[in-house]
Amino acid sequence: MSAKTLKSEVVAAAVATSGCGPEGVEVVEGAEVEQAFGRLEHLYAQLPAMEEKGAALARARSAATVDGLAKAAAYRAAELVRADALVTEAEARVSAAEAEGEQAAGEARLALMAAGTQRGLRVGPAQNAEQALARALEASPFDTVEEARAAMLPAESLAALAAEVEAYQAAYAAALAVCQQLEDCEEPEGLEQSTAS
Repeated sequence: MSAKTLKSEVVAAAVATSGCGPEGVEVVEGAEVEQAFGRLEHLYAQLPAMEEKGAALARARSAATVDGLAKAAAYRAAELVRADALVTEAEARVSAAEAEGEQAAGEARLALMAAGTQRGLRVGPAQNAEQALARALEASPFDTVEEARAAMLPAESLAALAAEVEAYQAAYAAALAVCQQLEDCEEPEGLEQSTAS
């Protein structure tokens, strides 16, 4: 069932049951009550399938989260590798400059300190990214990043699945609310009849 169909059924239920008793906009007819409860029953019959779709959606979202954090961790790790390479190059320049004299060696040492500082600035973010990825994997149903990536859905499919699940949840909640309102409307009439007899 499409999201539009679910929404139109709920709108129809809400319009058909817009009030109860003399204070309401419209008196609820027996057929309308049957329709409202029929809609709820129809939606309830779809519940197991929609629960599976909800689980698939949660799995796909978790996979996307793991993938995003894995990409961030890879980026941070690559930054750290580049910073390490710059430190190694600066160390080699210091060794070569020491043979040329103290002034050249001093400039090379300053460059080494700058490279070391840049490397130091990359260590924390790289470690944090790795830890965030490890926490996400632990919280996910996946053992590895590759497993998570295999479970990813294309963006359009993920959006369509999310829209379908959210529309069903909204339709079910609305249909349930309509039926509860109908039951509440029927209770005072039953009480009035029992007190009158």
